[in-house]
Amino acid sequence: MAPRRPTMQDVAREAGVSTATVSRVFAGLKGSTSRETEERVRTVASRLGYVVNAVAASLRVQYTHSVGLILADISNPFFSRLASGVENALSAAGYGVLLGNSGNTVEEEKRLLRLMSEKQVDAVILASSAGTGEHIREAIGRGLKIILVDSELPDVETDVVAIDNRLAAETAVDHLLDLGHRDIAIVSGPIEASFDRQRLEGYETAFRRRGLTPPADLMLKADSTYEGGRAAVTALLDTGLVPTAFFASNNMMTIGTLAALHDAALAIPETVSVVGFDDLEWYAIFNPRITAVAQPAYAIGRAAAERLLQRIAADEPLPPERFLLETELIVRDSTRPLRTVPDGTPDLKR
Repeated sequence: MAPRRPTMQDVAREAGVSTATVSRVFAGLKGSTSRETEERVRTVASRLGYVVNAVAASLRVQYTHSVGLILADISNPFFSRLASGVENALSAAGYGVLLGNSGNTVEEEKRLLRLMSEKQVDAVILASSAGTGEHIREAIGRGLKIILVDSELPDVETDVVAIDNRLAAETAVDHLLDLGHRDIAIVSGPIEASFDRQRLEGYETAFRRRGLTPPADLMLKADSTYEGGRAAVTALLDTGLVPTAFFASNNMMTIGTLAALHDAALAIPETVSVVGFDDLEWYAIFNPRITAVAQPAYAIGRAAAERLLQRIAADEPLPPERFLLETELIVRDSTRPLRTVPDGTPDLKR
């Protein structure tokens, strides 16, 4: 079997530069790279036996000025706001956006990454719902620039723009613990997704820092949807367990939690306190107004786009960075101190 011919990707990897830089060197674009970088690329190419395609070398490096944006659920208001931040920043820089919706499925996410590569987008902003990043590493290995938003995968070396999910959840649960609640249910998505896993860890940390044991029977896991949240809370209440407080760890599950509590005729906050996630506009006009962790979705999208533009413009590969934006707990009317009966115990017993 004939040995595999070295590729431009091989040269880029060995020289520690991007494939775009290798392409510029062999396209003869003067001044596009430093003399030191050009010499290093040519030395590596010679050592590997890389032979430049004469036709390809005659072409000038071109960008499509398009960026892929792959979201987990475009119907979710959080992702709509994030997409606005991305689009506004990229539009101002002369870039278009190719949008994909994975529907929270890893297989569709993989398909969309392949499609973005085929469309030759300059880079991709990805809100991944995967638990591991093998397919993302493969895409990066093919030369696709990727920035992760909303989630981070420890086995993927790339930029991340998100929030501190552990701290955000811990802050929410701390608020309920400060009000005297101990029977606090968390309504969470599947822990395969990093943000769901991190928010569950924050919930547990809030208890343990006070020397308390997190109530395992109140850790509800379901699809990260309205239907998932509603079904999980309904199933819990049907067992006869009635927590004094709920923390819903995303916006759609917050709505589902509120619906289930309404179905069960449990008054908020007189009987049950609720903390939601994401500060949807209607949280402030709902009766009662909903206490929630607000995360800056628009700013996350804009910051990701700005970082991506830096990556596209860079001659040399930039080291991966982790950008965590701040969240805020907005306290409204859906939480109150734990009400007790005369003997000092909660008036709802588990």
